[in-house]
Amino acid sequence: MIAKLLKDPLLHFTLVGAALFGAYEWSGAADTAQAPHTIVVDRDALLTFIQYRSKAFDAEAANARLDTMPAEERDQLVRDFVREEALYREAQSLGMTENDYIIRRRSVQKLEFIAQGVAEQVVNVESDAVERYFEQHRQDYYEAPSYTFTHVFVRDGEDAYSRALALKQQLNDEQTAFADATRFGDRFLYHRNYVERTDDFVASHFGDRFQQQLAQLQPDNQHWQGPFASSHGQHLIMLSQSRAGGVPALADIRPRVEQDYRRWQEVETQELAIQQIVEQYDVEYRL
Repeated sequence: MIAKLLKDPLLHFTLVGAALFGAYEWSGAADTAQAPHTIVVDRDALLTFIQYRSKAFDAEAANARLDTMPAEERDQLVRDFVREEALYREAQSLGMTENDYIIRRRSVQKLEFIAQGVAEQVVNVESDAVERYFEQHRQDYYEAPSYTFTHVFVRDGEDAYSRALALKQQLNDEQTAFADATRFGDRFLYHRNYVERTDDFVASHFGDRFQQQLAQLQPDNQHWQGPFASSHGQHLIMLSQSRAGGVPALADIRPRVEQDYRRWQEVETQELAIQQIVEQYDVEYRL
């Protein structure tokens, strides 16, 4: 029963909140005065907030921006202001701040840092939770198709295709290997070997038509294929690997998913702890 309770996320959130409020005792601050628990959101407060956030102290521009701000963005601005004001006052109560905006921001960051540190301590990475997270975020782990190949280039010209055909016969007759391709053909603008390169990368070097032809090939380490035209000339291809796009199995990328899950949980826990502080204040709108 106790073990199960210790794993309860709600208990963790409570501990985060307790740790934040307990920081007052740890700091040794003697000031017991409490800041008023009312946050006034009026036009002047928002105009000041906009100017400090943008680091552009232009009252006229700030007024124009506030007047033309879409409702959704304005609501977000208010939430950001209330959040910062609540954290600032909490920092004040802990003796962290002075009447200076730079100190104010640093004080807010201190409280955010405390919340982050506590969150890092209480987050547990459990197997079932990681699996659920992976299923909910599968598309974040999508890997694009990729190709590993080498090519022999024949510079564009009237007889380029014929020369490429003859060279292909020679390469296959001599059983020229992947690593020996550099001894043949003309000098190419980009690379000779391409390892696990995506469609977009291939298309950026050879053009869309070449990339589409490459996508249709079957890997073959024994034979040269082509010729295939690009925007530069003709190419003979030895394709050693072609990997279809898709989401890898969780077992193949589990350490990465666990790291992402931990980071996500820490952010969620930190934000909930901060929200507990914000909710202590009554917000009075005077817009």
